[in-house]
Amino acid sequence: MQTFTYPFFAKLIYRFGNIFATIFLVLYQTPLVLGADENLYLLIPLIISLWLLYYINKKYLTLYKVMPYKIEADDEKIICTDFIFSDKKVIIYYKDIDHLSGGIFDAKIRGIMKACDGKNKLCIGFSEKMKESQTLITLILSKVKKEIYNEVIERLQALKKTKKK
Repeated sequence: MQTFTYPFFAKLIYRFGNIFATIFLVLYQTPLVLGADENLYLLIPLIISLWLLYYINKKYLTLYKVMPYKIEADDEKIICTDFIFSDKKVIIYYKDIDHLSGGIFDAKIRGIMKACDGKNKLCIGFSEKMKESQTLITLILSKVKKEIYNEVIERLQALKKTKKK
């Protein structure tokens, strides 16, 4: 059984980064709201900051649902615990994974990677910031069904072909 966790700073950002961003944006919006009746051009940055506030918090709510901060993996399953605001424990068997997306699975350098269990309708996400994330990625790719593995490899090869052109 291998255990994967996040470094302290990355865990702090993934858990509470939206709180700091929300406070900053609300403080930024206050003078915009107060001055909007005198100068209508202030509505443009106000609308942009409201959209940013919505977008950032929407993304963080998604992270809170799918991102465990502790993943334990063995040869047949992944056990996910330490979700924020939840004591749930999610177990995903490699044989049940029907979709891999995001990050390296979508041929991107960064991003949240998701492994979705089609049988139980569960998804877990993890970041490349996780300690030993490459080991987890390798383990997942080596244990999933061959067609899922081939799908990821095809995406990576397509990226290589577009970079050569």
